[in-house]
Amino acid sequence: MKKLLQISAIAITLILMLIADIPMMLIDDIPILSVELASEAQAVLGVRRRTRRRTAVVVGSTTAAATASAEASQQQAAAAEQQAAAAQQQADAAQQQLAAAQSSSGVPVGTVVQALPAGCKAVTVSGVAYQDCGGSFYKTAFQGNNLIYVVVQNPL
Repeated sequence: MKKLLQISAIAITLILMLIADIPMMLIDDIPILSVELASEAQAVLGVRRRTRRRTAVVVGSTTAAATASAEASQQQAAAAEQQAAAAQQQADAAQQQLAAAQSSSGVPVGTVVQALPAGCKAVTVSGVAYQDCGGSFYKTAFQGNNLIYVVVQNPL
């Protein structure tokens, strides 16, 4: 009998707790029972304050990490721009050197001709024979059974 009384008391308590959790309304939205339950974090003393601190620390560290990441990506972009500018300068310098070499000799390096222009002089550099034709240097070569002359850079 005592056991049955304990079970019924627990059941009634649970039902009352359930009723208090559900707001009951009369006609015209007038509440019968205006009991507000505290949320779980507010029910335990000090939990809400610690949660706020923890949230502030997490938000602050996340913001700091995002800022650091943004700064790192900006530095990488600046470094990439500097490398691109340096590469462009090197390419421009190489083009200028090539243009200067071609303009001084008049004939692009690598050009193959069947016959030398008039007024060429024979020049030997390091045991290799070249033909100096007004600033353009030609090296003798064979293409199959034909004798050709290939324009090379100034060997001097």
